Amino acid sequence: MIRHAPKTLLFTAILALISCTDESKRVRISLPLPPKLDLTQYDFLFLPGFVTDMEVESFDINREAVNFLRREVDLRSAMKPLSNAASDMSDKDPRSFFSMEQPYFRSANAELPNRTLALTGVLTFDQVDRSGFHEVERTDLTGRRVVRTQYVEVTGYILNMRVYVYELDQGRLLYREALSDSINVEGSNADDKLVFFDLMQRISDRVVGLFSNTLVRAERKLL
Repeated sequence: MIRHAPKTLLFTAILALISCTDESKRVRISLPLPPKLDLTQYDFLFLPGFVTDMEVESFDINREAVNFLRREVDLRSAMKPLSNAASDMSDKDPRSFFSMEQPYFRSANAELPNRTLALTGVLTFDQVDRSGFHEVERTDLTGRRVVRTQYVEVTGYILNMRVYVYELDQGRLLYREALSDSINVEGSNADDKLVFFDLMQRISDRVVGLFSNTLVRAERKLL
């Protein structure tokens, strides 16, 4: 026999739910998203390189970007990246090179061009001096938090990537998107290469999400 809870007990439970704090009414959810591209016909990914006129003394941003994305796609996607070296595309004019069709990529995987995509684009990595007077929060000797205006040396780093995806069989442009991220680093002696990889890691979810399932995490408030 099923026993029903007394009405007073049920009413008390409802009041307890209503009186929860705002923090307890918030839930974290993860939403699975399928790849942005239809990959049913494609198995391989060719990364020829990126058009960039930027020169960083300590490393080659074109080569490092290609190697980084190849590893990410290989780990997180069903696509198989081709093992090719990054091409020097600095002589390409992005205003005309990235048109609706690009025969430049057709010979990359001559054996299976109808099953291969090409991921390329334009890549820039800029530094901006953002030093100046800023409000800085500090803790004094008594433990109180105080806000003071002081001169702070800050270097801003900006990574811009315009992504283009082609299919190799006909060289058709299937997808394009502009991505950007930035970070501020206090001081003037930051490791440019470490900052570059930090920004690449931030942007990689959006790039790899073209070819693999991804999880989008969010927080929602219960009504």
